Amino acid sequence: MPTMILGAAVNTDRDTGSYFDLAARAARTCVERAGITIDEVGMLINTGVFRDNNLVEPAVAALIQKRLGLGLEYEPGRIPVVSFDLLHGANGLLHGFTTAECFLATGEVKYVLLLAGDAHPSTERAVAGFPYTTSGAAILLGSSSTAGGFGRLQVRDTTGPVEASAWLDVGEAGSDGRSTVTTLPGADPLALAAAAVRACLAEEGLDDSDFAAGRAVLLAPAPGPGFPARLADTLGLAPASVIGVPSELGDPYSAAPVHAYLHAQDSGVLDAADTVLFLAAYDASAVCLPYRPRLPAGVAMSSANVARY
Repeated sequence: MPTMILGAAVNTDRDTGSYFDLAARAARTCVERAGITIDEVGMLINTGVFRDNNLVEPAVAALIQKRLGLGLEYEPGRIPVVSFDLLHGANGLLHGFTTAECFLATGEVKYVLLLAGDAHPSTERAVAGFPYTTSGAAILLGSSSTAGGFGRLQVRDTTGPVEASAWLDVGEAGSDGRSTVTTLPGADPLALAAAAVRACLAEEGLDDSDFAAGRAVLLAPAPGPGFPARLADTLGLAPASVIGVPSELGDPYSAAPVHAYLHAQDSGVLDAADTVLFLAAYDASAVCLPYRPRLPAGVAMSSANVARY
């Protein structure tokens, strides 16, 4: 059965700089918007990269699971809640979508909650040199016979050498290692992003007329100022059909797909869209994933077409 987005939320509260706090708050709001209880969630996947205190172990997903009180006690007859981290820079959430689909398809997991977002390891806000907006984001997936579901994930990776864009120099940091990170601007991912989108358009049989008519929408990340407009120009798409994160937000990095999705939802452009293209990109890689919020007119779900929709 196809996968459907049941709810989404972001949190940028100013009273905390902790990714753990912001992600947990976004998760609670997301679940509430979806009209389910947190106890119904069967899997939690964290795709956020920059986290409190540069924590490596245990998995951030497990710590947020504990904060949510999700599946902390084993119950007879219920499959235990599974939580894990899935990291791929700014692209992690889209890889998380395809991973979640695999588990939803078994029927043993009814709802998957995916988290994204980033924060400076010091949990201070607006730290000089840290380029990403502090936020937490959550999106809930489930199965539905009325949705068209996700299509094929298109991936385009750079073929040349990639310089490190974030690291911790343990020797230099000394006793401040838990609150320090060094970041450098990465290369412009515009070409990689355009290549991933073109591959998605070819796979889905879409062209510029679908975007001009509002039948398709592209959700763009924010790796640099004006990125959605530059991307629209490169692809020859109507600028109004390429929706990014709110400009005042900056770059929410791993959470950008959720911010863009909610921005598009609030602006009303998703109401008539048959296909929504999620895009994520950073200097080393770009991924594009089509999502069909509803079945095409006249198509009924059956075992014959479940592979496509």
